[in-house]
Amino acid sequence: MIRSVTRHDTRQRALVRFSSAALVIAGIAAVSFAAARAFTPPNFEHRPPGELSPGSGTGRVDTKIYLPGMRFPLEIAPAFANSQVFGTGGNQGPSGPQCATVNYSYPWRDNYCETRDHNMPLCPTGHGHQGQDIRPATCEKDKHWAVSAIAGTVTNVGSFSVYVTADDGSATRVDYLHMREVAVHVGDRVTKGQRLGKVSDLFPGSSTTIHLHFNIRQKDATLGFVFVPPYTSLIEAYKAM
Repeated sequence: MIRSVTRHDTRQRALVRFSSAALVIAGIAAVSFAAARAFTPPNFEHRPPGELSPGSGTGRVDTKIYLPGMRFPLEIAPAFANSQVFGTGGNQGPSGPQCATVNYSYPWRDNYCETRDHNMPLCPTGHGHQGQDIRPATCEKDKHWAVSAIAGTVTNVGSFSVYVTADDGSATRVDYLHMREVAVHVGDRVTKGQRLGKVSDLFPGSSTTIHLHFNIRQKDATLGFVFVPPYTSLIEAYKAM
């Protein structure tokens, strides 16, 4: 009887040790996952919201996160938010190749409200660029995937654009421009992080630089359906990659 009890106790102690070890491993995994989600890409720096490239227009100083919890719209880091038109190699920027190192370096710079003819009621001049331009990790077109920042429904696939409308009664729409090899169709349900297309230089009539143009459009109680500043939402999403 004593021998039987001893064996039973030994088995119980072994099970306790195994269970404790499993809990420790699970805890470490959970901490590691949380740390990975909070990881900021190395050397990441950004200029303040509303600070545009010199000579490129008047920005909107706005720190509001209009789309909290969104996924960053490029599948992998690094990525570089800056001006296409007024950057090196752009049609109003310094001379040089679009693949210049300065275009693929931090800090990020806002270019919402940059000089354009679009009616933009939230911009100081009433006109401007509707969203944010983002260069992918390398200066290679048709290689880097753009992914959905939100869960929702594909409501438009145009010649160079994809729109995803959120599950909030059509109060939010997110736009992705200049992609090729589009992987979705109108009516498709997409999840956050799902691949949409590859970042390219597609533009009607001529090519643009290799980048993703990203818009957030939301309903405003006073102004209606307007393009809102995406810059701070992108910063928070990038830090959470």
